[in-house]
Amino acid sequence: MNNRREKSQVYFPVSYSTLSHKALREFIGMTYGLNDITEFRYLLRGMNDTYHIKTTKNNYVFRVYRADRRSEYSEVAFEIELLTYLDGKEIPVSLPIADQSGNFIQTLNAPEGNRFGVLFSFAEGTERSIDDEEISHLFGKAVANIHMKTDGFQSEFTRQPLDLEYLIHQSLVSIEPYMTHRSVDFEWLRTFAKQLEERLLEFPLEELDWGICHGDLHGNTNISFKEDMSYTHYDFDLCGFGWRAYDIAEFRLAREVRLRHDPDKLERLWNAFIEGYESVRRLSEKDLQAVPIFVGIRQLWLMGLCLGDSHIHGSIDFDDDFISEKLDFFKKLQV
Repeated sequence: MNNRREKSQVYFPVSYSTLSHKALREFIGMTYGLNDITEFRYLLRGMNDTYHIKTTKNNYVFRVYRADRRSEYSEVAFEIELLTYLDGKEIPVSLPIADQSGNFIQTLNAPEGNRFGVLFSFAEGTERSIDDEEISHLFGKAVANIHMKTDGFQSEFTRQPLDLEYLIHQSLVSIEPYMTHRSVDFEWLRTFAKQLEERLLEFPLEELDWGICHGDLHGNTNISFKEDMSYTHYDFDLCGFGWRAYDIAEFRLAREVRLRHDPDKLERLWNAFIEGYESVRRLSEKDLQAVPIFVGIRQLWLMGLCLGDSHIHGSIDFDDDFISEKLDFFKKLQV
C-alpha cells in the first residue's frame, strides 16, 4: 500500500503549465499593491501568457514568459532595460512597472521550472489594420524612430542575437523532426535555406545595418493607436540585436501573406512604409536589397516556430497542408 501511495504522488513532467488564475490574481494584488482589481482576464497563450488587469483607476498587462523560451533572467532583464531606454528617448512604449520592493521581474516557480513575470502599463487605444498608405507611412516613421533612437543602446544583460545561427540553422533543427515523412521536401528546404544564407553573405554582412530590432514588426498586434493616431509600441518579447533589414522584412512579409492576390496594393503599402521610414532615417541601398532575402528567412523562422511549438498549441494547424503552404511560398519567392 505504501509503495502504491508513494508512486501516485510522483508528478509527471510538464512542458507548459497554466498558472492558477486565482493564485496569480492574488499574487499580483499583493506584490504590486493592487488592492482594487475589478477584472483579471487571461487574454492570450502564445510565446508567453498575457493577462489583462483592470483596477478602479488603471489598466495593466501582466506577462508570464515561457520557461522554454525565456529560461534566463538576463533575457527578460534585457527587454526591461531596452523599454526603459526607449522611454528615456521619448519613444511611446508599454512600460515595465516595479513592484512594491522595486523589482521589475518576478520569478514564479511553475511545474516546468522558473517562469518570469512582468507587469506592464496598458497600451491605450486599439489595434489598427495596416491596410492603407497613410497608416503604412505612419508605421514606417514609428519603426524608424525605434531604430534611430536605439543606435546607442548597450546592455550588460545578454539575449540571443537575431543572427543566422538563430534564424536559419536553429529553425531547420526545429523543422526537421516534423518532416521525416517528407525527406525529399526537407532536403529541398535545407538547400533553399543555404541559398538564402549564401545570397545574404554576398553583401557582406558587416555592410548591413545592425542594431536593436523589435523583432515582430508586422504592425497588427504590436502597436496601439488612439483616435488622434498617437500610438504606443508594445510586445518586445522578440527584441534583440539584429539586422534592421530583417526587422522591416516582417512588415513586408505580413503584407505579402495578406495581399498575395493584390500585388499592386502590396507595393503601394510597402512604398508608403519605406517613404515614412526614410523621412526619419535613411536605409542604404544594400539594406533595401537584402529585404527580400530576409522575407524568406523570416518565413523560415516562423515555420520553425510554429512546428516547434506544436507540442504546446497542438499540431492540427501545422500539418502537411501547413508544410506544403510554406514550401509553395518559398518556391515562389524571388530573392
